[in-house]
Amino acid sequence: MKVLVLCIDRDDDLGHKAKIEGPVIGRHECVRAALELGITDPEDADTNTMLAAVSTYDDLVKKGINAEVATITGDVQVGYISDLTLTKQLEETLEVTMATSVVLVSNGAEDEYIFPMVSSRIKVDSVRNVMVKQSKSVESTWYFFIKIIKDEKTRKKIIAPLGLTLLAVGAMLLIPLFKAIASLDALSVVDEISIRWISIVIFILGVYMVQNAFRVKETFHSNIKRARRSIYQGDVTIPLFLLSSIIFVLGISRGIQAASVELLPQFDDMYTRALLFLDSGFYWFMAATLIFEARRMVNALIQRELVPRGFWLLSMFMVAATFLVLGGIHYLMYSMGLPLFLGDLIQVGVEIVVGLTIAISGAFMQKRMKVESWVSKEGWRR
Repeated sequence: MKVLVLCIDRDDDLGHKAKIEGPVIGRHECVRAALELGITDPEDADTNTMLAAVSTYDDLVKKGINAEVATITGDVQVGYISDLTLTKQLEETLEVTMATSVVLVSNGAEDEYIFPMVSSRIKVDSVRNVMVKQSKSVESTWYFFIKIIKDEKTRKKIIAPLGLTLLAVGAMLLIPLFKAIASLDALSVVDEISIRWISIVIFILGVYMVQNAFRVKETFHSNIKRARRSIYQGDVTIPLFLLSSIIFVLGISRGIQAASVELLPQFDDMYTRALLFLDSGFYWFMAATLIFEARRMVNALIQRELVPRGFWLLSMFMVAATFLVLGGIHYLMYSMGLPLFLGDLIQVGVEIVVGLTIAISGAFMQKRMKVESWVSKEGWRR
């Protein structure tokens, strides 16, 4: 009989921080890996867990039990990917050590995921949870707040929902302030700020937490670098994005213009104005989307690469959706008897029939097309 003292690093802090790949087998290698991780990040709980596994191994050896110690690592993408990696490393470790049972050592954070995976492959004799002692200075609320913000694993799970909640609550509480700013009344703005300073603090805190949770600043800088790189490579994404943005803004302008006309009292409501806005702006919105999606096709034409088949299917779907949505809007306008709608049921029927025809054609095309369209030096081929 041989007992394996097993430490599991599910999120691969050992590989991500200390650049050590699992599995780590043997007392000497586990101590070395724990020291490397501790030097890289002295506050990582996995360091204490690995040292606890070594300590457990030493206790078993002193009692005359044939034992071995090992650490297996998962992946930063915690979930299916990390568990698949852990499974492979566990089977490799069991094959090398020829262990018959396991003493599982963990920090207790994810035992409900780890224990079934291990127990389904080998008998588990014992489970030891390692709780790290904290100094008084570490127990301060501000310190923990900063640590959670910086921790990549908990940032999106805790900070993002909390930040979005604070942002939404702060925005709702600041609606009177926004109205005062829109009215350009300096005295009203000053009064609202003095009254709602707590709401302003909540809103700013929400913005800060959302920015940290989604790494808005880092994402912006990476997008700038990607945009610069794409310009050097002859990518047309940025010009088409700017063109589609202009068309989208024009669509909003046209919609607002159409919804701002004078209406008879019986038609003057938000529902009617929303229909007028969509009737005038929807064409522009779909055209902007199509132009932006066309960037892939244009890039493929320029670079002589594959033209995704999905572009044609998506284009047909969007055109079909345009006709169907506008047909529904025009039917509502006709049924309400809006004086600004000059069409009739024939126009509505034509729009719906054309939309359905394009949608059905796209579905048949998706079934029949077996290969992607591509571009060669001789031109289009299929």
